Amino acid sequence: MNFLNIYPNIPVQIKEAEGCYLISDSNKKYLDLIGGLGVNILGYHNLDCERALSDRKIVAHISNLYLHPLREKIAGKLNNLCGMDKTFFTNSGTESNEAALKFAWKEKPGKVLAFEGSFHGRTLGSFSLSHLFIQQDFPRIDTPVEFVYWNDPDDLRKKGKDAAIVIFEPIQGAGGVRVMNSACFDVLKELQNKGAIIITDEIQSGLGRTGSFLASSFEDFHPDIVTLGKGLGGGLPLGAVAMKERVASNLKVGDHGTTMGGNLLALQLAEVVLEKIENGLMRHNMEIERNVVEDFREELGIRGRGLQLGFDVTDGKKFADEIREKGYLVNIIRKNTVRLLPPYIIKEEELRKFFKTVEDII
Repeated sequence: MNFLNIYPNIPVQIKEAEGCYLISDSNKKYLDLIGGLGVNILGYHNLDCERALSDRKIVAHISNLYLHPLREKIAGKLNNLCGMDKTFFTNSGTESNEAALKFAWKEKPGKVLAFEGSFHGRTLGSFSLSHLFIQQDFPRIDTPVEFVYWNDPDDLRKKGKDAAIVIFEPIQGAGGVRVMNSACFDVLKELQNKGAIIITDEIQSGLGRTGSFLASSFEDFHPDIVTLGKGLGGGLPLGAVAMKERVASNLKVGDHGTTMGGNLLALQLAEVVLEKIENGLMRHNMEIERNVVEDFREELGIRGRGLQLGFDVTDGKKFADEIREKGYLVNIIRKNTVRLLPPYIIKEEELRKFFKTVEDII
């Protein structure tokens, strides 16, 4: 094999896709509940995305040395949706968190707090803030980083007394689809009022996946910096860092940069994605939770909001094999947690049928 395969592969060869479905080389049709790890929020072969890609007026890449109205337009949309003042574009979620850490550090250098079970990316800075990688033998950034016990407001308050920066996921993704409790949000507000820079990692929970554009909005929390990625570029690499003027005002030319971040082709798709999120899909995600997920939440122990969902099974590998035979693709994390990140276009009856199949299996 020429490709460096360091991934836990699902034993299915995909030859085509349509809507919410992937089709194997043996012509078996699967309902995709992984969604390209949360990227394919509009499903596959979305006609509006394909029209945007065929627009001959768009130059794929000119670099950030040139101003362009599309970049300004999408930045303005994100500022409005996130309640922020400035947006910087990147290529991915991990790059967004790297930039956010630098931007926060420029405002207030010092100890960084992250959380037990956190996952913020695999590049050096975000890796250093990811508790899930604490046992991996790779170098880390040379700054004090302390991890807070998940959903422990007392530990957060204690460790936050001298913290300059705090980064957190409103709903931990790779950490087990765990929702931050209200008590911790209250402490985060305290720390923010005392001067700490708060970064909300909404790479997996943002873009309307939970029924609100940002999952932190459910707790009426307003961070200093928000990071985005995943499906923002409609399947092309695109991330974003939205920030308050307090943070942006400290940054000057040369403090950060990217060659490909915010390339015009990805921004063209972002325009389609954001329009569809605002005009129906975000509401759909909230309604599908209310109309379908709540019917199974207690019995299956479902965690999460909207279409960022997870539940535990006794044997993750066995469950994945069995549910795949029934025509469903799921993501197993932490050995026995089933994580669901389906496209936003999934229908209520499709998700209901899946949960009924889960009941039959377990």
